[in-house]
Amino acid sequence: MEVKVTDFGEAKGKKVELFTITNSHGNSIAVTNYGATWVSAIVPDINGTKDDVLLGFPDLDGYLSDTCYIGATVGRFANRIENARFVIDGKEYNITPNVAPNCLHGGTEGLNQRVWDSKIETDGVTFSTVSPDGDQGFPGELKVSVSYCWDDYNRVTISFKAETDKPTPVNLTNHAYFNLKGEGKIWDHILNIKADKFLPMKEGCIVSGETVPVEGTPFDFRDHTLIGVGIDKDHPQLAMGKGYDESFLVKTVDDGELQLVAAVCEVKTRRSLVMFSTYPTVHLYTANFLTSVRPGKKGRQYGEREALCLEAQYSPNSPNLKDFPSCILRPGETYDHRIVIFFEVVNK
Repeated sequence: MEVKVTDFGEAKGKKVELFTITNSHGNSIAVTNYGATWVSAIVPDINGTKDDVLLGFPDLDGYLSDTCYIGATVGRFANRIENARFVIDGKEYNITPNVAPNCLHGGTEGLNQRVWDSKIETDGVTFSTVSPDGDQGFPGELKVSVSYCWDDYNRVTISFKAETDKPTPVNLTNHAYFNLKGEGKIWDHILNIKADKFLPMKEGCIVSGETVPVEGTPFDFRDHTLIGVGIDKDHPQLAMGKGYDESFLVKTVDDGELQLVAAVCEVKTRRSLVMFSTYPTVHLYTANFLTSVRPGKKGRQYGEREALCLEAQYSPNSPNLKDFPSCILRPGETYDHRIVIFFEVVNK
């Protein structure tokens, strides 16, 4: 496996680099230590034509101005925490309400805005950083690492690890925006999510704590279903999110085991991705509010519904929900989760 390092600029007085990892087939992913961000994934279609299936930017300036977390590692807590507050062991903590009154993706200055340390591995890169006690209001010093590994099976493995010196919520994920044909709307992406239930939202796009069967709703992706079939149906959850912006319960226990979560295939190129994760939920977001302050790759100005995100994670708002797997990390424990994505070509 070849890992090529190039200069990607400077942020916050620190050097930013781009790491391109190429396998024996000439297919590659690229990542950067700014935000431990996944920048690209260049893979073939049914005809062998290679294209980049991740939205992103050609230079660091795009990521510095981005407000949509494109490709970033998000945390300390991915997704929303209601009223930017939670209680651990009887003590209340108030964190940064960056989407008032709630906290989204870790606050005003989440992990996506840090310049991480980096270490080249035989098949990828490991990024690490330290979030100090009280960062964005979260308790405890949190030591975090994120590894990206790429192999000859066109498989990317993203591994998240963390340790703390005080009890604290931790929920780390990657916020890649996928478009398997490379550009344009995603109506012709066929989606399968291995979930019988979804987690409905209340006002403010906050998970309420209920679980609802997907059967008979636009959220039933148990069979392979075109995204465009249900995205504009008359349903209060779709109206609230202006499209799909929903979490699905894929397992009820936090057992650390990899499980098949979702699969996506694009009709014309026949490119597909298959996702496994150790997390109990996956969040589907169809880029309903996507905008790019600066032009993206190939000079494109990104707009709504030009990608989909599959964010494997703990349940949104889980610090305030008792009936879901706990996201609280305690001293002496190691946070250890993985997301594995295969890029393939479907012949049928």
